[in-house]
Amino acid sequence: MDELEMIRRKKMLELMKRMGIIEEKPKRPKVTIEVITSPTCPYCPIALAMAQEIARKYKGVVARELSIATPEGRRKAMEHNIMGTPTILINNRVEFIGVPNFAEFERKVRQYLSA
Repeated sequence: MDELEMIRRKKMLELMKRMGIIEEKPKRPKVTIEVITSPTCPYCPIALAMAQEIARKYKGVVARELSIATPEGRRKAMEHNIMGTPTILINNRVEFIGVPNFAEFERKVRQYLSA
C-alpha cells in the first residue's frame, strides 16, 4: 500500500466517524481508582476526595466510589477480602487501607501511568 492510499483510507475513516457511519471506540482509562466506602465512615469522604483530585490532575485516570451499601460494592469487598473502609484499589489491586498520604497516593498512581 502506497502512502497516498494510506492517506485516502485515513481521510475516509475520519469522514465516516464524523457522519456516524462507524463509531469510535471509547478510550479506556489507563488507571482506575476505586474507593471502597461505607456510609458511616468519617474518613471515606477524605479518601474519595483525594482520588477525585488525582483523577482531575492526570489524564487517563478515573476515580469512582463503591459503597459497601450497594451490591456492587459488597461484591468487590468480598472479592478482595476487604474488612475496613476506606480501601483504595488501583487497577483492581488493593493499594491502600485507610486514608493514605496524598504524596504517596499520587506517586503510586504515577507508577501505574508510567507502566
